[in-house]
Amino acid sequence: MVPFRAVVDGIEEPFRYSDRFSFQKVRTQAGQHGWLTYRDGSTIYLIPADPGPVSDDGARFRVDWQEGLRLRSEPEPGLDSAMDVNVAHGTIVVSQGEAFTHIDGYVFQRVKVPDGRIGWLTRSYGDIVYLVRLEDDDGGADDEDVVTGTLWVVWPDGLKLRSEPEPTLDSFLNVIVPYGTQILALGEPSDHGDGYRFQKVTLPEGMVGWLTLSFGDTVYLSNEEPDLSVQPVHTAQVSEVAGMWAEMRDAPGGAASWWVGGAVPLRVIDPISAGAKIGHAGQWVEVETPAFKRGYIEGRNLKQFVPSQNQLAVRQGESPFIYGFHDRYDRSKLEPGVTGWVLLTYGLGLSGDQAGGDRHTFYDWSRHGFGVIARLNHGYESAGTIPDPQHFDAFAATCAAFVKQSIDPENPNGGCHIWIIGNEMNNPREYPGNNQGSGGRPISPESYADCFNRTYQAIKDVYTAIPGLSKDDGVVVPGAVDPYNAQAGCNGEWLTRMLRHIEKLDGFALHSYTHGTEPGLITNRKLFGQEHNLPVRFPDHLLSWQYYNFYAYRTYMDLIPLKWRDVPVFLTETDQVQEQWNNENSGWVKGMYAEIDRWNSDPNRQRICCSLLFRWEAFDGKWQIKGKGGVLQDFTEATRMKYRW
Repeated sequence: MVPFRAVVDGIEEPFRYSDRFSFQKVRTQAGQHGWLTYRDGSTIYLIPADPGPVSDDGARFRVDWQEGLRLRSEPEPGLDSAMDVNVAHGTIVVSQGEAFTHIDGYVFQRVKVPDGRIGWLTRSYGDIVYLVRLEDDDGGADDEDVVTGTLWVVWPDGLKLRSEPEPTLDSFLNVIVPYGTQILALGEPSDHGDGYRFQKVTLPEGMVGWLTLSFGDTVYLSNEEPDLSVQPVHTAQVSEVAGMWAEMRDAPGGAASWWVGGAVPLRVIDPISAGAKIGHAGQWVEVETPAFKRGYIEGRNLKQFVPSQNQLAVRQGESPFIYGFHDRYDRSKLEPGVTGWVLLTYGLGLSGDQAGGDRHTFYDWSRHGFGVIARLNHGYESAGTIPDPQHFDAFAATCAAFVKQSIDPENPNGGCHIWIIGNEMNNPREYPGNNQGSGGRPISPESYADCFNRTYQAIKDVYTAIPGLSKDDGVVVPGAVDPYNAQAGCNGEWLTRMLRHIEKLDGFALHSYTHGTEPGLITNRKLFGQEHNLPVRFPDHLLSWQYYNFYAYRTYMDLIPLKWRDVPVFLTETDQVQEQWNNENSGWVKGMYAEIDRWNSDPNRQRICCSLLFRWEAFDGKWQIKGKGGVLQDFTEATRMKYRW
């Protein structure tokens, strides 16, 4: 009997008797020769003797297996030997003795890993090599692995560690090295044909790989330690100091090129320098808005972006999905299980208590899980979307009466609770007394704000008077500005002037279109009169700052002030501008809804709750979608994506 922990010398290679048993010929310390059981199934009876203390200056190996290697307590491949340690790809380890060849063909190497633990790693199996001795590494000859200096990561987003000095995704080792990390450079940099320079490095935890050293004039690794007391700022927003809007300039201290409200997150172009500039006068920070406007805002008008803590919740009379039409439509055109929104418009005049209401329609849609929006106009065409100023109080009372008659006291939370007041007030076709857009009495931004303020309060009074409701249960929204009309002057200026005089609001209504039927126009950045050029001074009486196509909605999102960043946004009209939709499944509808979903996918952006196709049915057939199978199929396919806000 050979006792436990007795040391014997192996003679010859192990002999496999069967799939279950293996034996080893040995010589004992007393000189006896014989056979001992090496293995019985998964049970190992003989293991290499502890080689005793070994210095740390053994051979160095690099882990060359993408998933990393399990550190093992014994040189055998079973799960019982696996320690709770995975040694990552690229890690440098130091050998602690000779390799051990297992009966099943595995070769194990006893090593010390960077955190000081000692165990066994799989060195090879057949032709597969898991541990590469650095002297044998084709990509890392001895001189390449010589430490040549200390570097720091100075790219704010951190750097991708790569297996090779090239920029493709295939080389990415799923490790991001954070800003400010101190690393050791190994050998000389490697120049890539596309203008990149890469540096082989070893990380503090022992991993070895390649990091981007530079690209053109942009430096990612520096031999100067960054000041970690000033943290990078990646996202900023306009602060309360600026008021409702901050000027964006084309250069530090240069001419104003755009206005920005505090509702949108701003991408900081140089996050490192921004940390010391934000909040300070005389400092300029380069930013880009979600509408792709890029320029400089004075630091005192900015603050680090603070995510909103107010999350919109879906209420009865709303839909969690973003689909829908202007006017009543065939609800079966949506994918089963998907709902959407409907916009209904009413010309109320000054009928006061005789305004009626539309309780039946509102509750029918809301019972089916749809969102309901009602637009309350004074009238259409020559009647004017709002009345002349002397009738503002009468109009406000009429809107309030309509709202009251539309609410069922037995179910006050059902039906409609979103009320838009007027429509495209900057368009002369909506002026009182106009004749097909000519003449009429202009609606100024200040005059509309006055009308809205009175109507807002009148509707809120209705809600506070109904048991079970409060003023917050009614959502009162200003009418959408015509995004492409400059007959009344720059519509961006018209909007900002209106907002300066509105006391309270509960949401925003927007319109946005494409000038054509091609799906690519949804994301086209062409500006009025020019393409891909910086906008001229804003505000002005031109539209050279405005996108010619659907991205016009983004310019208005840029302009929403900080105090209204938490209210919902409703895109209540969108089409292809021409008076007839092309009857084809071109992907335009799918592309439009995909764009709104892209916007909403950023949690820091204000929610757009719907985008409504204009329109389902019209007495003159203009823009009518009903009966156009190609467009409707495009819409149905879009609803299968189940985009939610």
